[in-house]
Amino acid sequence: MTKLTDQVYTTLRRQIMGGDLAPDEQVKEERIAKLLDVSRTPVRAAMNRLTRDGLLYREPSRGFFVSTWNTDDIKEVFDLRIQIESKAAGLAALRATPEQINNLLDLSIKMDELVRTKPEGYLKKIQEKNRKFHSTLMEASRSKRLAEIAKNLVEIPITIGFYIYSEEDMKRSMNHHRELVHAIKIGSENYASEVMTVHLRAALCTFIISRNKNESMHLRKSTLPVD
Repeated sequence: MTKLTDQVYTTLRRQIMGGDLAPDEQVKEERIAKLLDVSRTPVRAAMNRLTRDGLLYREPSRGFFVSTWNTDDIKEVFDLRIQIESKAAGLAALRATPEQINNLLDLSIKMDELVRTKPEGYLKKIQEKNRKFHSTLMEASRSKRLAEIAKNLVEIPITIGFYIYSEEDMKRSMNHHRELVHAIKIGSENYASEVMTVHLRAALCTFIISRNKNESMHLRKSTLPVD
């Protein structure tokens, strides 16, 4: 993926997850290209990737549209994730190997470094390491059933990611990762479970706040007098 495609992808994903682009709203290549001052090639590539992610869908001869995931859908997914992943975190505190704990620590350190330095494409890199962190934690739980259920939930396209996170949100999430590693390292089942619950609740709240803010902005715009 080129730098421009990555930038367009990040911008569009933020707009979709933040509610700037409404469900079933058409997303036109030409308009996005003009808005971001890029050619249509990286826009098309980014939109194809978002389609593979499930955040856009394509209709023949009509173009791309925003998939119809709403706030209630995301709340439901996160309620399920909290139940599954919090249980898994508790089990990981009891069952993780020293190697798995070191891997979790290494991933948390690398994510901290990406947040601090913000290299090119850092959001994508954090996303990838975050996915690895959660999958490693699931492996450490040694529960095949929990791991399979969690995999299905995480792969649902409405998984939020870090694309709508503020700097404060990002640092808070990184702190949760470090605290999770600490809870697992000292073998505290309840501590690890509760940290994971807080971590996922915070992610959900970040989404809801972002979406409500954008909905309020849309409402104010719609009530402005027309000249």
